Amino acid sequence: MTVTKPSSAFLTFFSSGHANFLALFLTTPISTVLLYWSINNVLFSGSFHDFIESNRPSVQFAVQLIANLLSLCQVLVICRVINYGVRRHLAAGSMELDTLRAWINAMEPRIDLGLPIRFLLPLSAFVALTMILSALWAAALTPVQLWKDVDQTVAIPSWGNFTLVKEYPSEIGREGATIQNLKGRFSYSVGNQLLGSLLASASSATTIDGSPRVHQKMDRSKLTYIGRSYGIGSSAGLADDDILSNKLAIGYAFQEVGYKADTNCIYNTSSEFSLSPTVVDLVYAASGPLPDSDNGPEYSDYIGHDMDRIVSIGVSHFANESADEYPLRKYLAFAAGSNYKFLDKIQCETDFVPTRFNVTVDLQGQNITVKATNDTTVKDINPSRRLKGTVLRQFELIANDETNLYISTVGTAFNASITDFRTYADSQGHSHNWTETKIILAAVENSITAMTDDMLGAYAASQLMVGNLTQSTRATLRVTAMAVGEMKYSIAVFVVNIVVILLFLIEIIRTSGWKDLPDFDVADVRHLIIAASEGGMELGNIAFGQRRDIGDVSIRYATSRSGRFAIVADTKTEDTALIEHVRVLAPRKPSIIEVENMI
Repeated sequence: MTVTKPSSAFLTFFSSGHANFLALFLTTPISTVLLYWSINNVLFSGSFHDFIESNRPSVQFAVQLIANLLSLCQVLVICRVINYGVRRHLAAGSMELDTLRAWINAMEPRIDLGLPIRFLLPLSAFVALTMILSALWAAALTPVQLWKDVDQTVAIPSWGNFTLVKEYPSEIGREGATIQNLKGRFSYSVGNQLLGSLLASASSATTIDGSPRVHQKMDRSKLTYIGRSYGIGSSAGLADDDILSNKLAIGYAFQEVGYKADTNCIYNTSSEFSLSPTVVDLVYAASGPLPDSDNGPEYSDYIGHDMDRIVSIGVSHFANESADEYPLRKYLAFAAGSNYKFLDKIQCETDFVPTRFNVTVDLQGQNITVKATNDTTVKDINPSRRLKGTVLRQFELIANDETNLYISTVGTAFNASITDFRTYADSQGHSHNWTETKIILAAVENSITAMTDDMLGAYAASQLMVGNLTQSTRATLRVTAMAVGEMKYSIAVFVVNIVVILLFLIEIIRTSGWKDLPDFDVADVRHLIIAASEGGMELGNIAFGQRRDIGDVSIRYATSRSGRFAIVADTKTEDTALIEHVRVLAPRKPSIIEVENMI
């Protein structure tokens, strides 16, 4: 058999099977780009993200097709290298039929269960490897939903104007500026207009397992604080419509300056703030000086069938509410009747420490986390002390408004916190650390702190929603984005591609560009049939005449001076062949190729 070769060297390259190696020009740039994207964390959002989300099945179908194509390109190169190696080996030496059969299966690649086990196992491993290549490419190409951070600005309360922040009377019609809309109720009369929410905070201030407190934001944003709010993050859900309307947004973070209210409570048995009857029936006076009283003793009237049902809270009043700077206020004093004896003579001191906070808003989880930073260069948002003093004065208003003839709802709320703390203290591992006095004081501290945080947040929300007093601050918006594959798979396909390239280059160097590669292609059934017939009867005589398995027959490649090639038996050690079907011992006859070469 002869093979007609094209006259052009370029055509010779393609006709000889070398064109398979051009597949590396497709896999190499793609694997390199995938690795580059992974290393540099290249993410895609916007229309690309929307298209993938809207067409998931179609995208996955396309990914699978492309992955199969790219893995096929690499397999073609590997199989062609195997093909050339087998052809050169046959031209230089012999090979058993079972060995040749295994190599031909590797060129496909496919599994032949009829192979001896010594060939079947490595062949199966190789075929499995070619299947894994497709899976690796699919994993490296599959879009993965991640996130990326982009710059954003958000509105936060401005504290440059405190005109509306002051103590308002509890009488109807004299309350501070108030509005109510779809986002909630916002008022500068915090202690009066938001009374229910504040008492709920006091009663739930202590968790029975010691975990961070989880509590609703005091509006209709449906956001929840995890841990303390510190009165920070009030703009979330109120002044971030541009973020909420972004369907790719999953959260954002920013910094805000406020106060870290630290409360410490003690039993002050020498406190002069106490309850006493008046000349008016059902009216009792809570009066007496506090450590920071500077304009005479405090005085408030409470109603009740008797003093046993009353819980009063004293906070030093301001002599001049129009002053540019308020005197320092930080003390609260409790005076309670016998029903709430555990609260009587408690005195709390609250320090408002200017602090910068990190605020994280999780839009998917609908929660807010506020963490204090260690920044010591924070400016006080209200050097005049108007905000701090007004917040503390709300405790006196709340206690006065929420005491009726039968019960003090303030006392009940604080008692709920104490009960929860006692449950926590009595749980395993904590009971030996807490006395009853410590339990009461710690629970009261929790309630005072929770109410203070909420009132600071309420005034901040009023600045936003009622006073329209806002300022912008930088934020980091986290949006959903798409990455093409994962880094580990991008690395894997890149490494595999490099290995294939190295295999290709090593074989080129080792064989000097596949020098002396025969035209005969053992994987081409046309070549195989014609070459076998060209080899004569000798191969069949040996195959049918031997007593061993047919797969043990060794063959080799032979060629004549005229360029005809054939497959002949390797008979260096065989002088005769037993032809079983005629049971005759026949001498070996030379093949056609050998005859031609002898002429």
